[in-house]
Amino acid sequence: MKTKSEKNRFKTVLDKAVDTMSAIFVPVLPVITAAGILKALILLLAALNLLSEDSSTYYVLSFVSDAGFYFLPILLTYSTAKHFGGNPYLAAFLCAFLFHPDFTSVVDQGGSLSLLFLSIPMKSYHSAVIPAVIIGWSESVLEKFFRKHIPDIISFFAVPLLTTLIMAPLILLALGPVGIIAGDALCTFMDFMHNKIGWPAIALLAGLCPLIVSAGASLCFLPLSLAALESLGFDSFTRPSFLAANVAIGAAALAVSLKSKIRNNKSLALQTSIIAYMGVTEPSLYGVLIPLKRPLLTAMAGAAAGGAFAGLTGVKAVAYASPSLITLPVFLSDTFVYAVLTVVVSSAVSFLLTWFFGFEDLPLHGTHDGTGPSDTSDAAEER
Repeated sequence: MKTKSEKNRFKTVLDKAVDTMSAIFVPVLPVITAAGILKALILLLAALNLLSEDSSTYYVLSFVSDAGFYFLPILLTYSTAKHFGGNPYLAAFLCAFLFHPDFTSVVDQGGSLSLLFLSIPMKSYHSAVIPAVIIGWSESVLEKFFRKHIPDIISFFAVPLLTTLIMAPLILLALGPVGIIAGDALCTFMDFMHNKIGWPAIALLAGLCPLIVSAGASLCFLPLSLAALESLGFDSFTRPSFLAANVAIGAAALAVSLKSKIRNNKSLALQTSIIAYMGVTEPSLYGVLIPLKRPLLTAMAGAAAGGAFAGLTGVKAVAYASPSLITLPVFLSDTFVYAVLTVVVSSAVSFLLTWFFGFEDLPLHGTHDGTGPSDTSDAAEER
């Protein structure tokens, strides 16, 4: 049995891991979101025959949206090095050379290169998440070492030069390939979870999503999703799970809004419900579901039900975005109808369970506006 100090130590390590993940990925989320939604919009317009796949407009919008993911490693290397105290511009450069046309053309043609007497593993690094993080961290460690030991009088040119001369071979020969292997391992893990365990794995992840989000750990699944999209062309694990969870959270908050007799509770729950259906669930979780406790459990049950349905029907996302009503086009594939039905199942189960089992209708934090006793007349009633 773990002692209290061991539990606190574990919590501290977990907090640091989550903080690090957030520091690396949050700055690039606008790029990922914009590129993902644009890709989904293009697919939607093409499916509705409003935009021809052979048109120049489709071609231009496609490479614009693809660029967000193709060059994502450069952005992630920048944010990683910045977080760990390295020069983010130097780190970005050390990742950018992997995208040089001379290198990528050899990779695409199946050719070979060597550095001195060592053969370079020919890997494609576009959209590769893990290598970018490894490169950013390694650059910051090496650069700080040189800055500490090289005299200031020559550090301006010596530090970046030595960092580049050491990092470039390391990236080509070891760090990059190891990162690719790690990314492939993540994809293998997802494939195992989906194909071997099946829909129960998606149901379990969906049911736990409200807790994962409330713990600030949802970004831990971003590398899994991006790796699957890059390797398989779709994500049938994390995105369907989070779709079920996000709408289940919104539905539970909506049930609270309609059933509560406290005016300000109704207003807060309704507003956060709308936001949850738009893909941002933290306000509903922190402001409504967690304080009322029981709606959190019913939301988890609704999410698990929706996740089970998504798993059984093979729902898959073909682009990355935070799953919501406005980003449903990222699920635009042969399973799109089932993605829509996942929304229906999750919402219905979550709403009905929240309504049936009720909640203790206490004033939510920050909702009382001092309008008088009438606002909280039935505050303690069991709902």
